[in-house]
Parts: sequence; structure tokens; C-alpha cells
Amino acid sequence: MSSITTIPQSNYQLIINALTSYADRTGIDLSKNPFAEKLQLSNSPDAILELLHDREKAFKEYREGNRKLINQLTPAVEVLHAFSGVLGEAVSLVSNPALVPLHWLHTTSPGPFSTRKSHFRWY
Repeated sequence: MSSITTIPQSNYQLIINALTSYADRTGIDLSKNPFAEKLQLSNSPDAILELLHDREKAFKEYREGNRKLINQLTPAVEVLHAFSGVLGEAVSLVSNPALVPLHWLHTTSPGPFSTRKSHFRWY
């Protein structure tokens, strides 16, 4: 024996508005999703739980199936991450003139303390 639960009109409208907003933002109409269609055809809580269990099982299989790919990519990602840290430090040294050794900077100014940009050359 199944019981039918009614949703108050205010909650129904809230759900409709949320689904419409989701469709507008993502371009995905959840009411046309095959899972939504199966859910609508379910006539008992047990049937709904079975659908959810099937989705959980499919997701676990998908996640475990991609484990090989993730395991193969992990070393490459670790090397790239380490390299990006070293590269980031090098860029910060070059972009911060206060940290550049003074012998890299030559002045072409006539006086000893010129601050004009045209008097500095980088080597």
C-alpha cells in the first residue's frame, strides 16, 4: 500500500523556480533527464531507494575505473607542481628590482645618482 504525499503550493512553486533557475544557468533541463523520468515512474519509497542505490553503484564503478588514469597522472602533476614553484620564485626575483644584484644594472647617466628611466639598461 503506497501513500501519496502532497506538496504545499508554496513549496511546489519554490521547486519549480529552482529547477527553472538551474536550467537557465546551466542549460540543462533536469525534467528531461532520464533519471528524473525513472524517478517519476517510481511508485514507492523502496523503488526510489533502489534507483538511488543503482546510481551510487554506477558512480563508484566510474570512479574506480578512472583510478588507473589518476595513478598514472599523479607523478607528472607532482613534477609540474614542483617546477611551477621554482619558476614562480625565479619570476618573482626578476620582477622585483630590489632583489636583482646591482652588477646586473648599468647606468648611463652623466651623474652618479640619476633616477631617469632612460638612464638604466638591463643586461
